[in-house]
Amino acid sequence: MKKAVLAGIIVIIITGLFTYFSLQKKTNNLNSNSNAEQIAELASTLNKNHEANSQEYKDAYKKLCALTARPVEEQEKAITSIREFLGSPDAQVDFVCSRFENNNFNNPVEESYNAGQFGFRIDPKTNLILEIADPISNTSTWGRNNDGTAWFALQPSYDYSNRYTQDQAQKIVYDYIISQQSIFGVDLSNWELDPSRVGKKDNGNKQTNYFFGWKNNNKSLTKEHEVCGDVDPKKEGAYKNANGIMCIKETSTKYQSVDVTITNGGQIIRYSNSINDMEKL
Repeated sequence: MKKAVLAGIIVIIITGLFTYFSLQKKTNNLNSNSNAEQIAELASTLNKNHEANSQEYKDAYKKLCALTARPVEEQEKAITSIREFLGSPDAQVDFVCSRFENNNFNNPVEESYNAGQFGFRIDPKTNLILEIADPISNTSTWGRNNDGTAWFALQPSYDYSNRYTQDQAQKIVYDYIISQQSIFGVDLSNWELDPSRVGKKDNGNKQTNYFFGWKNNNKSLTKEHEVCGDVDPKKEGAYKNANGIMCIKETSTKYQSVDVTITNGGQIIRYSNSINDMEKL
């Protein structure tokens, strides 16, 4: 008798669990379909409305970003990289949006965040920092108040304490990027400094920005392009296209590169890694 009762209870539990998971699966599918429909509708709204400062555009952009964002636990890895760069484990980091290609909203190619009055582009596949620049926004950075006075969005404050020469600043950047493999993923010891991307700009009052660029000779991409217009018809390989315009096929090579701007106070204020731009020749 006890065995029969126990067997009956087990059957009820199994039946209940099966029913629960079946309903849960249906609910998830409904939610997924609902999200897909909302995403498609929002994307259509943004494509039709190119006025980024309109309220309709802002609302649609904000909703689309929220619906297509990675789960919070996955974003935490990117946030850790940003906080590491800022040197602040408690820094407020705000997700802005993801970027997709070919409307593949399940596979973000980049994410953008704002933190410490800087904007960050992140590779969601590796959670490495691709770019550090001004805060990322789809709204104006300045405008006019009702009384006619101008307003400006909050911008980063830079350290121009004039402590370093250009050679010293180059060493600071080089050593820092090599030491921060976990947030940049770049080993400059295997890269080459590009003299054409080294320079400085004096902004007055002893405020100077230094510029440095490195390229990875071991990672490049070469593609063929059609160039039309001002082409010498006698040049080997020149031809006329369907519209009768002179064209020629040329190849171009792009190397993985890193560009950095650092102040004479030793503060990195710009960083750009072309690791995700190799296909954009």
